[in-house]
Amino acid sequence: MKRKRKWLLCPLIIVALLLCAIPAYADTPALPHAFYGTLTIEGSPAPIGTVVTAKVGGVQCGSITTTVAGQYGGSGAFDPKLTVTGDIATGATISFFVGGIDTLQTYPFSPGGVTELNLSVGDTTPPSVTLTPLSPDPTNDNTPTFTGTATDSLSNISSVEYQVGTGAWRVWTVAIATDGAFDSPSEGYTFTIPALADGGYTVYVRATDAAANTTAEENYANDSFTVDTTAPTVVSRYPTPGQTDVPLTAVVTATFSEAMNASTITTSSFTLKIGATPVSGTVSYNSGTYTATFDPSANLTDGTTYTATLTTAITDVAGNSLAAEQSWSFSTGGDVTAPTVTSTSPTNGATGVAVDTVVTATFSEAMDSSTITTSSFTLDGVSGTVSYNSGTYTATFDPSADLAYDTTYTATLSTAITDVAGNPLASPYTWSFTTRTLECIPGDANEDGSVNALDITKVERIIALLDPETCGADANEDGSVNALDITKVERIIALLD
Repeated sequence: MKRKRKWLLCPLIIVALLLCAIPAYADTPALPHAFYGTLTIEGSPAPIGTVVTAKVGGVQCGSITTTVAGQYGGSGAFDPKLTVTGDIATGATISFFVGGIDTLQTYPFSPGGVTELNLSVGDTTPPSVTLTPLSPDPTNDNTPTFTGTATDSLSNISSVEYQVGTGAWRVWTVAIATDGAFDSPSEGYTFTIPALADGGYTVYVRATDAAANTTAEENYANDSFTVDTTAPTVVSRYPTPGQTDVPLTAVVTATFSEAMNASTITTSSFTLKIGATPVSGTVSYNSGTYTATFDPSANLTDGTTYTATLTTAITDVAGNSLAAEQSWSFSTGGDVTAPTVTSTSPTNGATGVAVDTVVTATFSEAMDSSTITTSSFTLDGVSGTVSYNSGTYTATFDPSADLAYDTTYTATLSTAITDVAGNPLASPYTWSFTTRTLECIPGDANEDGSVNALDITKVERIIALLDPETCGADANEDGSVNALDITKVERIIALLD
């Protein structure tokens, strides 16, 4: 009997040893807390695939995706559950989120617990936010002010933030109006951007409602604008300050450093005076070249000093004024004599002029070639090209085709033609001439009035059907043009016939 008692002690000793080993596992994590239950979104069963997460202290510590509509996990021993696990203190608050939306429901952590907790979210729609500048164009303000509108009332919006470019998000402090609506600029829902350097910017705004729904990034409202607080400058002027010998036909121009507001460039802000006496004229602005022009109503007066002025009423497109009034003076003088026509070809009244002639006019001085065109140098209704030789002061009109025989033509030079000093012709200049009468001279195949080697070439071209037949090409007058006519022309040139 004593021996049997010894064997009974062995299991007890083994259990005692195991109990002594338990303190070695004192750091083992707490047992998980499992959850399951119904799941509704805005009063309807949550669809399959909805993600439910649990957080403790803002740190996610469990997640489950629904496989049954309106329910997450199950009550069965082998059903999946939302398992909350980690180094979590007993009693710590667990928060639950559905699709990232806070359910505003919590539960204390209980290691090893299995809890049925029905979850629901009532608002999953992010608020929509838009932006509008208070002023129509904030480009001249480096601290522009914006106002906003949102789909939710301020009483349901927990925060509104804005961002300039890629800068940090800033809290937009707003005041709740008496009606609690986020709707009217007059109710003061505005923010002013901190001072910005000149450049292009885009402003974004987002809002978070009481249900923790935040405006999705793709729905950020935005407003792009360019900050320009730099005053424009005048980069060039004509006539230049202090210039003398300015042509009497001159117009006054000023070119700016940037695009300007054309409506601010007028006869009040861009003036021309002789002393204190204003000069009448028209003012225009070329947006492509940033150039303003004052065009006097009449030619300037010789030997006179003029003063042009640009006032600070002139602004760029961003509304920045010239930093200071700009004034400069110049004087007229020098060449004020109108140019004249000294010779023409053909001369006035000439007859028997060749039909392939070109018409020329020679002037008394150097001319402005840009004023000599097919509009200012014409020959009745004849088309042609016009050129100018600055070395000889000669303008040439070259008809596109031979002139007609036995016809009188009139050439005209208009007063649009000026010399290099801007002085125009005193009056239009015209002259006339008459082309020769067509006579059929045997052997004169090219109809230039004489028989020579050029007529042999002409007959050859007619025989080869390269040129139309002329009456003089039938040199032997036998009624046809052939090789015999070449022989006849050769004999006429050699004075044999």
